[in-house]
Amino acid sequence: MSIDCTNVKLGSIAAVQSGVYMKNEPLGDVVCLQLSDLLSDAPEKIAMKVARTKRIDNYLLQKGDLLFAGKGTTYYCGVFDLDVPAVASTTLYSIRLQTDAVSPAYLCWYLNHPNVVAAIKKEQAGSGTPLIRKPTLENLQIVVPAAQLQSKIVELSILQKREAYLHKAIAEKQTMIINYLLFNKIK
Repeated sequence: MSIDCTNVKLGSIAAVQSGVYMKNEPLGDVVCLQLSDLLSDAPEKIAMKVARTKRIDNYLLQKGDLLFAGKGTTYYCGVFDLDVPAVASTTLYSIRLQTDAVSPAYLCWYLNHPNVVAAIKKEQAGSGTPLIRKPTLENLQIVVPAAQLQSKIVELSILQKREAYLHKAIAEKQTMIINYLLFNKIK
């Protein structure tokens, strides 16, 4: 059975923008996100703050924008969904879809897929701190299935992550119980 998909370059369906360099301003009103913030449960609380300026307005994120870590060895992608003014730091690219034919959640899943990450890593530049250049992202081929299949892929991915979380939680509880029982044996 063949699935009807379209191959497009990322740059033809989205605007890719480098993050902005701003100095930390603890009393600032704009969150400046880095990779470590994306991996936390409450990025808006731990991220660096910067002052809002006219320059920063061009970099403000919108819900549904993707944040792609383009520097370092972890090419992670996440969907921005915070209710606070925020910008991406220089270690991230912001990707804003310019079409409804691709959902942000699907594109995020696609960019995080191990095969795609491996292809991206082949194009990295630099040896100390490797990076992905903006044209590399813009020229990246994206496989776009029908909207219904995109939705099913995202749904299955969410369930897969939930399953992994539950397996880990069960393993931790088992270890705790066994350690408790063993310790009580030697008392």
